[in-house]
Amino acid sequence: MANDSKYAYAVARVRVLENRLLDKGQVDRMLEAQGAREALQVLAETNYASAVGELKDVHRFEDLLAGELERVYREVRRFYPEPRLLEALAAKYDVHNLKVLLKAQGLGREAGGDILYPNVGNIPLAKLEAMFAQEDFRDLPPHLRQAVEEIGAGWSQRPDPQWIDIILDRALYDHLLALADTIPFLKEFFTHQANLVNIKTFIRVKILRQDEDFLKKVLLRGGDIHQSFFTDLYHEPLEVLCDRLALSPYAQVVNEGLAEWQEKGRLTRFEKLADDFLLNFVRSHRHHPFGPQALVGYLLAVENELKLIRIIMVGKLNKLPPEEIRERLRDVYV
Repeated sequence: MANDSKYAYAVARVRVLENRLLDKGQVDRMLEAQGAREALQVLAETNYASAVGELKDVHRFEDLLAGELERVYREVRRFYPEPRLLEALAAKYDVHNLKVLLKAQGLGREAGGDILYPNVGNIPLAKLEAMFAQEDFRDLPPHLRQAVEEIGAGWSQRPDPQWIDIILDRALYDHLLALADTIPFLKEFFTHQANLVNIKTFIRVKILRQDEDFLKKVLLRGGDIHQSFFTDLYHEPLEVLCDRLALSPYAQVVNEGLAEWQEKGRLTRFEKLADDFLLNFVRSHRHHPFGPQALVGYLLAVENELKLIRIIMVGKLNKLPPEEIRERLRDVYV
């Protein structure tokens, strides 16, 4: 599949779309803007012009981001020749919507205040909402139906929204690795992603002093760092994690991430470096002309760009100084 010429046209289309991504200069101008409205004016000079023009309230910038993500996926679906690849990349949005709806149902509140993605995932939001209204989940894909049933069966004994995240995240990564089994590049990407999630989970479990049984339940099965690696380290100081991963691809992420936590009590640096690691991984493969690498890179670049905009807008609305916002910013793809 990786050398199939059917990808040639799609890769050429992706190359054109990449030219519309924000560059570092544009991100820096947003960062140096005097406030949120001025930051949006920078976006108004880019591919986001029409969306900015339709935005009535600067505090509703998430509507702009969700609309852009939906537009990008709609456009890519028109020309990409491998539906299974897009299914894998869009699956996390189905899981996100399910998390929001399940938590709203379990806690007896409306989901309207949460971010939802109507037409980004593989299952339209309207169809999901109809399933909840009818309390009938038979039309969900098997891995999601099983997860929803597990959550429903255990909710009365453990009405904890965190378990919704745990069960659905595990179902998602099991499904992603199965889907990507015949696409080596995609499987490697999801494996890296699962490893980084598990490393961060281990650090959080240690920081919060949660027990070892909890750690075993929350670790994803999709990584190639075995669960026993983390359970063997459970009773060791966190610094030992740095030593054990010193020769791994994740050494910088762990070392700098833990250093910031020890100094400032937060994992912002870890999260930034983890995102940059994944972005650099796909960027290093983006010039492959006959495979899925370019599309994966482009969609990750779009998600990364939306995250950059979100970080800047939240910072501007909270009147944070530019240098504090900059610490949280990810790399740009182009």
